[in-house]
Amino acid sequence: MSFVIYCTVYLAELWKMGTTEKDVTPSDAGGKTETKSERDSEKGSCCLLADKIPARYVLAALFFVGHISMTISRGGFALAVVVMVNSSSRVTPVNQTNTYQLCPSSGPGNASTQNDQGELDWSESIKGVILGAFFYGYIFTQVVGGLLEQKFGCKIVYGTSTLLGTVLSVLSPVASRTSPWAIFAVRFCMGLVSGVLFPCLYGIWGRWAPPTERTKLLAICYIGLPLGNIINYPLSSFLAAQLGWEYIFYIPGASAAVWLVLWFLLGYDSPAQHPRILEEEKKYIEEGIGTNKRQKPKVPWLKVLTSPPVWALVMGQFSSNWGVFFLTTQLPNYMQNVLGFNIQTNGLLSALPFAVAMVCMFASSAAADRLIQGGKIPKVWIRRGFVITGYTGMVICGVILANLSGCNPAAAVSLLCITQGFNSLTVAGFRAVHVEFAPRFSGVTFALANTGGTVSGIFAPLLVGLITDNYPTPAAWSTIFYIGAAIQGVGGIFTAVFLRTDVQSWARGEGDKGSFDKNVELAGSKDLVIANEHAEMPMNIVEMPNTKL
Repeated sequence: MSFVIYCTVYLAELWKMGTTEKDVTPSDAGGKTETKSERDSEKGSCCLLADKIPARYVLAALFFVGHISMTISRGGFALAVVVMVNSSSRVTPVNQTNTYQLCPSSGPGNASTQNDQGELDWSESIKGVILGAFFYGYIFTQVVGGLLEQKFGCKIVYGTSTLLGTVLSVLSPVASRTSPWAIFAVRFCMGLVSGVLFPCLYGIWGRWAPPTERTKLLAICYIGLPLGNIINYPLSSFLAAQLGWEYIFYIPGASAAVWLVLWFLLGYDSPAQHPRILEEEKKYIEEGIGTNKRQKPKVPWLKVLTSPPVWALVMGQFSSNWGVFFLTTQLPNYMQNVLGFNIQTNGLLSALPFAVAMVCMFASSAAADRLIQGGKIPKVWIRRGFVITGYTGMVICGVILANLSGCNPAAAVSLLCITQGFNSLTVAGFRAVHVEFAPRFSGVTFALANTGGTVSGIFAPLLVGLITDNYPTPAAWSTIFYIGAAIQGVGGIFTAVFLRTDVQSWARGEGDKGSFDKNVELAGSKDLVIANEHAEMPMNIVEMPNTKL
């Protein structure tokens, strides 16, 4: 809300100023640049607020709110499915004797899911396919996004993608009522247009973020993602209960439209294009980043694709994201169909694992930074330590969940929260390694790992749908938790064994021997900005930002 108020005042003051006013006025004698105080006295108080917040932080605030809006728009579907699909119509006897049983101890205030009569008749397997449809599209356009950003700029590509995603989200109720494959097509297209967003993010910050501020600016942007999940489930459950499930798509769509107006008015691809940026800020950014563009190194694809440390990151991302995408696509379904929570309780409890994950993510990243700066433990063992701890915790929680069979709601919810807390330790583990072991090609290795992570978004809901089709019993969910624990166990072992933080030979440039490792050590905790090859960020490793996210 404060961001919206600020933007409103900001725009009002800029309207008074006029968009043609320049921030720097050369004097007639020698072209001397006026100071900020001199400009303030000339402009008066009307535009002082607009000058108080630097343009780069306005851009970061736009991304922050945009990520919240994006997460709600695409994530609300998982809870909407719980309400709009008639879950009881497809439940059939198992071996003609055992019927679908809810947990008997769902607690007060919870309604049996057998009374939830949604209007759509989809099987569990169809639901699984549709819930994964977003990732079918998302996996194809991540590299394309970087190319589009280079050609057209982030403002156009990011804004157009958000606009198309918003329109598709608003069309979701109509598509859902038309046929399962119509909504599959809509969700697939949403994935296609969303895949270009993060390459744009790194591209634009390559031109806006001074090296010493990248951590802070990226943190502002990325905190919108977990906050979006925390807001999404309670908001979606409230809208479904009070207004109807269609409004899970309409209300976020309206808020995204407001954000788009602010984006096109206040967002610019570079400081040089910004008509109102203060000259001091523009000079500070350009001096920090530099104006010389580096020559892009040729990617040694064969060596990259046959490198065990690269596959350790791919496997790590796949197995870690299995748990994340299970929650984002299936948690509301599990909360209702097994734990028996009503829609509003469902929304509140579904947000808890993401809140726990956010807290643990910051705490573990800070701890890793402190250990690395201390220099007493080799960096590779610090990274492996967080990987081993995180995956061990996830496997143990998964096995316990499987043996609970979903019939202890309080314990089940607590274990899901603890699982996500352990999962967040991977941020300080393998997710911060890209720029350490392959700084020249960290964009490439991240793209490969992120592709592996996206694959889990396809298969996690698909597997749940196949196993629970027609009989979503607690026993079926027990099988799902066992499979998840096995995937995370194998992934954790593979990642810990092959993880490396030393610069690989294929990632060195000419003349790098003996100096590159030194630069990496000088970097200390400045681990990962995901230096996208499309971002044209400086290659000096000491300029890479800290990874707190």
